[in-house]
Formats: sequence, C-alpha cells, structure tokens
Amino acid sequence: MEKEMGSSGPVGPKGIQGPQGLDGQKGEQGMPGEKGAGGQQGNAGPPGQNGMPGQGGVDGPPGEKGEPGPTGDSGPQGAPGPPGLAGQKGYKGTKGVQGHHGRIGDLGKAGRRGKRGKAGLRSPRGSRGHKGSPGEKGLQGLSGSPGISGAPGLWGLKGTKGLKGQKGDRGSRGFLGPRGDTGFKGEDGPPGVPGRPGPKGKEGAAGPPGPLGYAGYPGVPGFLGQKGLKGLEGIQGPKGKAGLPGKPGVPGLPGPSLNISKKDLKLHSSHKLNYSLVWALMDNLRQELKRLTDPPDGTKDRPATTCKELLVVRSHLLDGYYYIDPNQGSPQDSLMAFCNFTAGGETCISPVQNQVPLKAWLRSYASESTFEWLSSLPDGFPLEYQGLNTVQLRFLKLHSSLATQKVSYSCRPHSDGSKQHLEKEIKFLTDSKDQSYLTTLQGCVLDNESSITDTIFFFSTEDLSLMPLRDLAVFHNGDVSHQFGFTIGPVCFR
Repeated sequence: MEKEMGSSGPVGPKGIQGPQGLDGQKGEQGMPGEKGAGGQQGNAGPPGQNGMPGQGGVDGPPGEKGEPGPTGDSGPQGAPGPPGLAGQKGYKGTKGVQGHHGRIGDLGKAGRRGKRGKAGLRSPRGSRGHKGSPGEKGLQGLSGSPGISGAPGLWGLKGTKGLKGQKGDRGSRGFLGPRGDTGFKGEDGPPGVPGRPGPKGKEGAAGPPGPLGYAGYPGVPGFLGQKGLKGLEGIQGPKGKAGLPGKPGVPGLPGPSLNISKKDLKLHSSHKLNYSLVWALMDNLRQELKRLTDPPDGTKDRPATTCKELLVVRSHLLDGYYYIDPNQGSPQDSLMAFCNFTAGGETCISPVQNQVPLKAWLRSYASESTFEWLSSLPDGFPLEYQGLNTVQLRFLKLHSSLATQKVSYSCRPHSDGSKQHLEKEIKFLTDSKDQSYLTTLQGCVLDNESSITDTIFFFSTEDLSLMPLRDLAVFHNGDVSHQFGFTIGPVCFR
C-alpha cells in the first residue's frame, strides 16, 4: 500500500534578526565654511607720552637791505621849461664821495624755513588696548560631500528551523551560482591580424676583415720626383756598348722632402765622411725603392697612407677593411679603416662605441634648462675612434681635403599619442673642443610603422679641425620622461 504525501505545512515564523553590522567608514570632512565677518574695532589705547622737543632749526639768511629814508622838503616848483633835445649818453661818472650812514632799515622779510630737526626720542609704547568684542557669527559653511559607504555588516546568526510551511509562490531568480569547472580546450581559432613590426634592432658589430685579395698588376710609373741629393761617387765600371736612345718615361710621383742643414752636408775632408748621414740617406733611398718595387696592399705589414693611395696602386680592390698608416712610420702603429672605393677612396674610421642607448637621459641631469655633455652623465662616454690617436689623425687630415660624418637621433613617443613632446635642442662638440654645432628638432611624433622615430644628421666640412665629433648634449626642457638615444656613424676623410 503506497503512502500518500501530506500537504505542505504552514510557513514558519520569521527568524530572529541578526546583530547590527559594523559602522561604515567615516565620511570625508566637509568643506570649511566661509570666513565670518570681521569683529568690531577695539577701543583706542591711551595716548603715548609726548616726545622730546626737536633741535632748533638753522638760522635763516639775513634780510634784504632796507629802503633809503625820505628826502628833505622840496622847494617851490618852477615853471616848466620847454622840452630839451635828447642828449647823448654821458660817460660813466667818477665814483662819488661816500654818503652819510643811513638810518636803520625796516625789518626784513622772514628767512626761509630751517631744515627739519632730528627726531626726538621715541616715547615708550602705550599699554595694550582692551580686547575687542567678538564679531558677529559667520555664515554657515557648505555641507560636506557624503562619506564613502561603509562595509556591509556581518551576516546574522542562523535562526532556528521553523515548521515546514505550505508551498509558497514561485520565488524570484536566484543569485549567480559558483563558477563551473574549466571545460575542454576548444579547436584552434583562425589566425589573428599580423602585429605591428617591432622596434629597430641595434646595429651589429663590424664583421672580421675579408680574405686578402690577389695581387694586382704593376701600376703605371709615377711622375718624375724632385732631384735628390748627390750620391757618393761609385767605382768606375767597364765601358759598355752604346745603346739606342729610349723613349722618355712617364714622370713619377713627387718624393718626400728631406730637410738637411748645410752643417750635416759638410764633408770634413776628402778622406773623412759623415757616415751617419750617409747611412740615413741610404736607408731613405732603400725605402723609396721598396715602395716603387713593392707597393702597399692594405695588410698590417704593408699599409697604405690612405685609402685613396691604395685605390691608385690597387685599383682592383673591393670596398672593405684595410690597414692604413697616415704618418708612414713603422707599420706597428697602423690602424684598420673601412675603404669606400666606390666613393672615390674614402677613409672611414668607426667609433669605439657607436650606440648611445635609448632611455630617459634627462633624469640624470643635475638641473633643468641646461646642456650637459654625454661624457659627464652616469653611463655616458666621450666619442673615441678605433686606433685613431692624435698623431695619426693629424697626418690623416694633412692627406685629406673633406670630412663627413652621420649621426642618427632616435626617440620613442608616447604610445597613445595623447601627449606631444616638446622641441629638443642638441649640441655636437667638434674635434677642436672650442666649437660646437647646435640644432633644434620638433617633438617626437608617433609613426604608424614603428614605435621609434629616427632623424639623421649629416655633417660635411672642409674645415678638418671640426671632425670627428667628440661629444653631444641635449637641452633639459623639463620633459624627463622622454626616451631618446643616438647612433654614431664613422668619420670619413677624402
């Protein structure tokens, strides 16, 4: 026999109310009220004591001279005579006899006012006046903004279970349930839109020099050099057969000058020679003959003076790195340079550090509105060039007539493009250290193709004392968040 389910019981009584929640956080303090009207002015204090009398003024100037006294009684007036002709101006009369002492004149006018006397002693300060009555009550201040809502109170204690009530009406939609377990991995979606290209990478280090090329054909004979010093008389050889006259040769290149004083050339006697000078001349002649028979090839042992000379004697060589020795001394101090034969034989020397990293350099400045050289900043450095000492640079300039160099300025604009960067003033220090180039750049603008914007400076001058560049500085305009850097190119001489 199946049991029948009873009807729903009545609704249970309402549970006991839970404890009151914690107080909410205190609201923000209201705005201060407006300043009340000023109080009434207090009663005046008692008068201070009288100051000491001032010093007497300076005596005024003496009064003006009084008018002469009245004349005596005049006689009876005679009949008027006919008017006479105007006489000529008479001569100045002689000085008359001194008159009698006149009577005392009338009282003169009052003299000018004397200067102001010095200030008298300061009287002691009077007693403090009575405190004024309080002013009227100011207007009520504005109501403060409502405070932040307090945290919700704790849940009340669970009430006792009531009797099972009757089935109630359908309730409202319940709260969102807890998050379910992670589902299985879905199928791969379609490929996304290609991203923007990344920033430009750092320039790689220069590769090692390539293999030495094949020896070229002998060059054309040079131009005729200057007449050398007279050599020593050799031993007379046997008389040869008379040959046919040959064609005149092509003049060779001018030989280097040799400065020798008359004292060095002097022979003390017919049987005593200056052997040190003779050996110096012989060694110089040996080096000249070696250059004619064994021209430079750009190696460490046989460096050329410049890349231009190497192009003349080795016209088949390709662009690349070769050894040069501008001072033409020992090859031990020769340096490696990039020879740009395509540009007519440019000699290019690379900097030791060619990258100034991209960062906010202005944060390292000591103060705003100033220029500070890169070499004086933390992590900064001066611009130096590989193997190019002072002597070699001086001789390289003597063999050249033009110098060029490129510098690339890179900056990173704001990603959202909402803030415009200010203009930048940049200075480049020249090799002479007493001159510099100054330029102004527009603010860094966001480029759609890259997150870094580049600006290239090209320096070209016939004043070789200005090259190469030795340092650089950016003006601090307050934009400390601006990130920028530089790429220093090689300096080229031709």
